Amino acid sequence: MKINNTMNTDALKAYGANAAQRPQPAGETSGKNKGSTVSIQDKVDISSKVRMFQDIKQTALEAPDIRTEKVKNIEQKITSGTYQADYSVIADKLLSTNISDKI
Repeated sequence: MKINNTMNTDALKAYGANAAQRPQPAGETSGKNKGSTVSIQDKVDISSKVRMFQDIKQTALEAPDIRTEKVKNIEQKITSGTYQADYSVIADKLLSTNISDKI
């Protein structure tokens, strides 16, 4: 959203009303420093669900792309001729709507 040269007094009044509701920093009284301004800081609260998703994303990014122990196991089975792919399991995972089933 871009705002250019806004002279909307209602918006300015609302912002000023918000600033008036904020507590003044310690040491300032209402009688002192009448001409000074109170600085306003923005605050962001992140919900627990968002934090959980951030943790999941970080864990996924830290996980190795290739599970070498699983690759070595299948590689050994292929070279020895004992590997048998279960095509029904492969088809079920490919057609599954749940992403965790595809992993």
